[in-house]
Amino acid sequence: MSSVNDVLTSRRHLIRSAAVAAPVIAAGALSVRGVSNVAAQDATATAGTVNIETKLRILHAAPGLGKVEVHLNGDEKLDEFEYGEMSDWFDIDPGSIQVLITRDRAGFNYAVFNAVYPVPAGNYYTFIISDPIAITGVVDRTPILDQAARVRVTQASVDLPPVTVTTSAGAIDLGTELTYPRHSEYASVPAGTVDVKIALADGSGDIATITGIALSGNTVYDLVIHGEPNSTDHPITITPIDAATETAS
Repeated sequence: MSSVNDVLTSRRHLIRSAAVAAPVIAAGALSVRGVSNVAAQDATATAGTVNIETKLRILHAAPGLGKVEVHLNGDEKLDEFEYGEMSDWFDIDPGSIQVLITRDRAGFNYAVFNAVYPVPAGNYYTFIISDPIAITGVVDRTPILDQAARVRVTQASVDLPPVTVTTSAGAIDLGTELTYPRHSEYASVPAGTVDVKIALADGSGDIATITGIALSGNTVYDLVIHGEPNSTDHPITITPIDAATETAS
């Protein structure tokens, strides 16, 4: 187990040193990365579908950040939003959106994140408050014909080195050498309750096994890895972000 701890400690010092040295640069880089994430996927409403809603859901996955307030285009949407909490789906206007995150504390609530994203119409977007940046993604909500679940993994724990993620449902590979702050490709997983194992990609040890994750058929999931290795207060865990698929006309 000492080899696992050595890898985690080295990784933690490397990333956190860079984050502390350039917090403003990290926020600016996120704006660019957010644009590329959206542009890399289908940016238009799916033709032939009835549902062209544009929505956003937010997960707080930064253990060290504490309570925050989240403003979308100047409108406060979340107050006293704590680590591990997830918002409902918010309706948002297509075009662009400013996301401002401030610390929720007595006195001056200073900003910790401020960026503007393009918002093409007809998509569902996930927004994961991470450390030291935020992670965005577009949800693939096309219908799933075989009634399986469509699953991808988002690695949102800054302290983890590359990991391999597998599920007990036929040992399905959900992500290989998945690094912070990346998404895996989508995988098809039979509906039901599964256990998901997170292991170091170099084979030197297991990080955690998260049991009892319920997956419904014809539903899309982001399994977000977050928390701190070897922590009793904020252990490595997985929070599922689920979304219904579109209804074709």
